[in-house]
Amino acid sequence: MEWFLITFLVKPVVAEAIQNLFEEVNVVKMHIFGTNDAEPKQDEYPYVGKPVGENELKFLSDDLQPNEIGSIYAIYRTENSNFYILRVPGKYASSNIALAKWDPNASKLVKVMDLATMQCDEGMCHQQDAWLTDLDDDRSLDLILRSQTNDNGKISDEVFNVFYQQPPGSFTQAPEKLAALAPQTSYVLQKF
Repeated sequence: MEWFLITFLVKPVVAEAIQNLFEEVNVVKMHIFGTNDAEPKQDEYPYVGKPVGENELKFLSDDLQPNEIGSIYAIYRTENSNFYILRVPGKYASSNIALAKWDPNASKLVKVMDLATMQCDEGMCHQQDAWLTDLDDDRSLDLILRSQTNDNGKISDEVFNVFYQQPPGSFTQAPEKLAALAPQTSYVLQKF
């Protein structure tokens, strides 16, 4: 009797229990922004998401776990690129948005980076918004981050960065030619 070993190329299998919490979206240009609201309403804020329950928390890395500040919410899974967008605890509530990817070795979603935040204290607000898009039509997502501090109407610490996707799902500062495809005037922070 002869034995043959057949090898198949298999895509990483994401645990169905966690994957099913996320709504799949096809990203063209998605503006992602945080919230000041501890309990945002679905009709007022597009990134409310579904609560990640106790049974699904085992599929999240340590830096994506709930804490005394707030819970974790599953929002979107990007079509084709399989990034996951979650609402996570910020300074006072689950008000920040993070980007994650599936790590097949750990069998968990791991944080790629923080996308959006909105935190205000005594007249000073720090805001970071993000945009997921494909600037050069190469079928890989690019990421634009814009942040600023507003101290009683005075803007400071304004930062604008463009990143491009590197395999296997990380982001690196975009070269000048790619960054030029994202004019700052086209990426305006959400007004509150």
